[in-house]
Amino acid sequence: MPERALPNGVRLHWREAGDATKPPIVWIHGGSVEESSSMVADLEPFFDRIRALFPDTRGHGLSEKFENVADYTYPRKAEDVLLWLDALGIDRAVFGGASMGAALSLWLAAHASERVRAVISISGPPYAPPAEDIAWWRAHRPLVEAGRFDEYYDANVRMRVGDAALARLKARPERYAAVTGGLRLHSIRSLLALLDETYARTDWLADCAHIRCPVQVIAGSLDHFPTVAMSRRLTETISGARLHVVEGGSHFPNRSHRAEVQGVVGRFLAEIGV
Repeated sequence: MPERALPNGVRLHWREAGDATKPPIVWIHGGSVEESSSMVADLEPFFDRIRALFPDTRGHGLSEKFENVADYTYPRKAEDVLLWLDALGIDRAVFGGASMGAALSLWLAAHASERVRAVISISGPPYAPPAEDIAWWRAHRPLVEAGRFDEYYDANVRMRVGDAALARLKARPERYAAVTGGLRLHSIRSLLALLDETYARTDWLADCAHIRCPVQVIAGSLDHFPTVAMSRRLTETISGARLHVVEGGSHFPNRSHRAEVQGVVGRFLAEIGV
């Protein structure tokens, strides 16, 4: 994976695929225990017509870790992404991804509109976490405090996408070892800071009213955060945005229903001329 030392001192790693002469798409992983390797397959059908860029945002994968909650906010992550694109000579890109990565894409479209050509938001929540999620984190925080990162990882996957999805992952021991091994690149303090920030976010839906680029929202019907109602409210807040609901889809319908989501992404890209 390439690495870039950014002007703000952050080391950022990323994956890249596709055709470097084609329009760039920045495709961003979810938060918490996620990193860029889980996102590559989403865009594989489009590699002949895009330059696909998959960053590890700060605190994830091989990128820089921090031990203060304030270092993991959307503005700080967005600063890294824009400095990284500056270094690559990219003025404007399509942004998208899943969960935190989708929300970060929306945040960029609202606050750095000149850099964002369009957004594909899969389960991106511009909302404060629900009370039950905050209670879940309080109950499971001791696992991280004790350095039991693998157990925390399992609990997080179970909460987000269910026991069956966790069992499928564990049936691929090399993949499971890779993703849990990535978490062990954290210190206890840096992982606590990352997760404390995740569960301390506030509602910023109103900011999304400033978005003027094309936006495709994709939601899983079984997702509890954001619910379909939340994704519909997001779509109604952004002028001209459209919503696709994946029936039976999880928080990550790009994994549970990949072909359907790729179909939606492909049609959207064609509509915006990519």
